[in-house]
Amino acid sequence: MTSIDQIVVINDFASASRGGATVIALQAVRLYRRLGYPVTYICGDAPTTRLDDMGVTQVTLGSDALLELPARRALMQGLHNPAAESLVADWIRDNDTRGTVYHLHNWSQILSPSIFRALREVEDRLIVTCHDFFNICPNGGFSHFPSATPCQHRSLSARCLVSQCDRISTARKYWRALRHMRLNSVARFAENRATFTFLHDRMLEKFANSGFRAKNLVAIPNPVEAWTDERVEAERNEGFLFVGRLGHDKGADLAIKAAGAAGQKITLIGSGKLGTLEARKNRDARVIGWQDREGIAEIARHCRAIIVPSRVTEPFGLVILEAAMSGLPVILASHAYLADDAVRLGFAKTFNIDRFDQLASLMGQLAADDDQVGQMSRAGFAGGHALCHTPDTWIGTFIDIFEDKLHSSGRAREPALRRSYA
Repeated sequence: MTSIDQIVVINDFASASRGGATVIALQAVRLYRRLGYPVTYICGDAPTTRLDDMGVTQVTLGSDALLELPARRALMQGLHNPAAESLVADWIRDNDTRGTVYHLHNWSQILSPSIFRALREVEDRLIVTCHDFFNICPNGGFSHFPSATPCQHRSLSARCLVSQCDRISTARKYWRALRHMRLNSVARFAENRATFTFLHDRMLEKFANSGFRAKNLVAIPNPVEAWTDERVEAERNEGFLFVGRLGHDKGADLAIKAAGAAGQKITLIGSGKLGTLEARKNRDARVIGWQDREGIAEIARHCRAIIVPSRVTEPFGLVILEAAMSGLPVILASHAYLADDAVRLGFAKTFNIDRFDQLASLMGQLAADDDQVGQMSRAGFAGGHALCHTPDTWIGTFIDIFEDKLHSSGRAREPALRRSYA
C-alpha cells in the first residue's frame, strides 16, 4: 500500500481575511503539518509569513481576485486562467509522486475552471472540498439575489438561464452561465475520479438532486472551536454581534437595519463597503474590521446574541457554531442548512430571509428575555459540538480518504461513495 509522501493544498487565496473557505483551507494545512506531513500550498494570490512559519512550501501566482481586476481582463481570466493552469500543471510535472495527494478548495475567484484540467492526471488522488455551490450553480449560492430568496431551479435549465439572479447585472449572470458550461466541459464531473466533500448532508443532497454527476460524494462537517473556553453569560449582556464579510450576500445590511428597527446596538466584525455605508444609517451600529480569534472572543463576551442573516444558503456557517459553542444565542436565516438542528438543540431562533420584520422582532424578544437568552446560551455551550467535527477528527477523516484513494489508485476504478462522516 502506498503511503502519503506529501500533501498539496490548492486554493484561490492564502490570507484568512478572504473568508471562511480560506480559513478552513489554512486550518487543514496547519493540521496536516502537525501530523508531520510535508505540505505545499498553491494559491492564486501572494505568499504569507504565516505559512512560512509552519514550514509550508508556497507556490503562488501573485494575482488579484476577479473583482479587483480591470473588467475585460476579469472576464477572460475568470473563464480560463492559463497562468493558474500552468502553475499547477508544471508543479505536478516536476514534483508529483505516487504518494502525493491533492486537496482543492476554492477556485472561482482566481484559479478558474482550468484548474480541473491541470489536476486531471492526479484525480485519483484528489479531494475537492465544496465550500459553496460554484461546482453546480453558476452564481455559487442557489440564490436569487435581487429578491433575496433561495433558488430552486436546476442548474443551466431554461428557467435557470432566464432567471435574472445575479446581484450585479444580467450580463454577469450570462457570463457566469458561460463559465459554468466551461466548468462542466473541463471538469468532466461524470468521469471525474476525485472525491468531492460537502459541509452538510443537505448540501450533498442538493448537489445530487441538482444534477451533479460526480460519483464519489462524501459529507464531512467542518471542524469548529469555540471562541471562548468559558460560557459567555449572554443573559447579562446587551447588544448584538455580526461576524463576516460586510456584503449584500451575507446580509450585513439586514443586521444593521433590524438592529435599528429594534432599538438595539450591534457590533460588526468584518470588512466591506456595504457595512460602512449602512452603519451610517444607524448610530448604534459599530463596524470594527477583521479581528483574530482573541479579538472576536473579547467582543463576544459582551454581546447578547449573534445575527447570521445570510441571503445565500449557508451550507455550514462556521460562525454559527463558533458563537453557539461559546454561549452566544443565534438568530439565523431559516434556509441555512444548520438552522433546523440549531433550533432542535435549543440555541437558535430562525426567520424568513424575506421577512425583515421577523428578524427585528426576534432581536427585540431576546433583548427583553433574560431567561430565554440564558437557556439558549447554556444549550449552545453544552450541545453545539454535536453538529461538527473537532479539528483532530476532521483532519483524520481526510487522511483516511487519502489513504483509501492511494490504496485504490492501482485499480481500474474507485467504487462510488456517498457517505457521511458526521
